[in-house]
Amino acid sequence: MAHRPGRASGDSVIRSATVSDAVALAGLWRSAGLRFHPELVESELASAARQELVLVHEEEAGEITGTVFGTFDGVRGWVRRLATRPDRRGRGIAAALVAELERRLLAVGCPKVNLLIEANNAAAASFYARLGYQQDDLLFMEKWLVPRPDPVFRPNEPVPSPSAPSPVTRGWRDIEPDLAGDQYVFAAGSAAAPLPPSVIPFAVIREDEGPTLILTRADADRAGLHYSYVAARITLRIDSGLADVGLTALFSRILADAGISCNVIAGLAHDHLFVEWDHGPRARDLLRDL
Repeated sequence: MAHRPGRASGDSVIRSATVSDAVALAGLWRSAGLRFHPELVESELASAARQELVLVHEEEAGEITGTVFGTFDGVRGWVRRLATRPDRRGRGIAAALVAELERRLLAVGCPKVNLLIEANNAAAASFYARLGYQQDDLLFMEKWLVPRPDPVFRPNEPVPSPSAPSPVTRGWRDIEPDLAGDQYVFAAGSAAAPLPPSVIPFAVIREDEGPTLILTRADADRAGLHYSYVAARITLRIDSGLADVGLTALFSRILADAGISCNVIAGLAHDHLFVEWDHGPRARDLLRDL
């Protein structure tokens, strides 16, 4: 079903996107702070173009100043990557794009529209609420059916300089975080109270004030050790060296942006992260996305 370009306002139009718009759309999504895989943009557009639900807002000079990536799976319509160029915000472009997408979805028999918003994006939630969208509490899950692509573009992430290669160019593509099943604790050791022979710490850090033992919670309880911090252990099964620069900063920043603190121990073979027990699965998933 072919759709004629719709008039938005003034001399601008809303039209269906094509594969030739890939570079412009990737630039717009970057400037708007959206997360996406740059190397998949063309294939995504090629796959979705026949539905004519990926829309762009185009000004008279041919500049794309807004876009929305709509799809219809035969059951529900989906709204993705709604974005307006930062210098064109506040002009009703986003609302016009959503209205045109809803019109096209209704025309193909779509009864309901869904969308996903990151939990900390209150501005987006407020925008969609004004358009009549309501929140529903669901669990989001995903699975890649092809090899995981390069790291997703993340807004506000600095572009590496030529003199400082990015982690990806150094070969750190498959971090493969492994979440251990046991709980771990940090406890003070004492020469006056040796550990039972059956208790073997995961690591011992010798400080001027005395040794710090990192061991499973079960072992700490058997040894009668006091602790307060209960952690999950994530092992990064990646080929890296002790002299490598940037890996620790990379995953520390990713976890910090999510409000997750971590304590790192570097071994000859792997790095080991200790995060609060309740944050273990979330931290592992964030590291998988790198």
